[in-house]
Amino acid sequence: MLHYKIYQNKSKGNKAYGKWFARATVNQTIDLEQLAEHMANHNTPYSKGAIFGVLTDMVNCIRELVLEGNAVKIPNLAIFSAGITTRAAEAADEFSPSKNIKSVHLRARSTGDLTRAVLTAAAKVTRADTYDPSANAIEDETGTETETPTDPDGKSVNP
Repeated sequence: MLHYKIYQNKSKGNKAYGKWFARATVNQTIDLEQLAEHMANHNTPYSKGAIFGVLTDMVNCIRELVLEGNAVKIPNLAIFSAGITTRAAEAADEFSPSKNIKSVHLRARSTGDLTRAVLTAAAKVTRADTYDPSANAIEDETGTETETPTDPDGKSVNP
């Protein structure tokens, strides 16, 4: 069961200012060891330790392959690849990686049984407690904490 909390967009000047939206909440974060234990409890002949070792190696290999510029597809989960955030250069010959590439990040696109349409059809949702925007605050480039409001499709509504 997915839980959501509602919140009001309080970003003045935003086209969605004053409107109400829902945001999914997270019950808990499951680490790799807990995932291995969960998997071991699903009628498998493999131990938690064996599964944990394979998953740890998988994570390391995905990181290595992504940093080599490859996309890694795990069917019915996601396609993992690297993305970059850059600063603009006035001209092509003025672009330099050290000056214009701000960061590298991991991208994950859902595939198969985890696509938006499949998840939407399968999800059961219920409302959780009142939304606390400070719990979902993010830090912008200036170090200021801000909330990132989203529309009902989960897309950012910031201008």
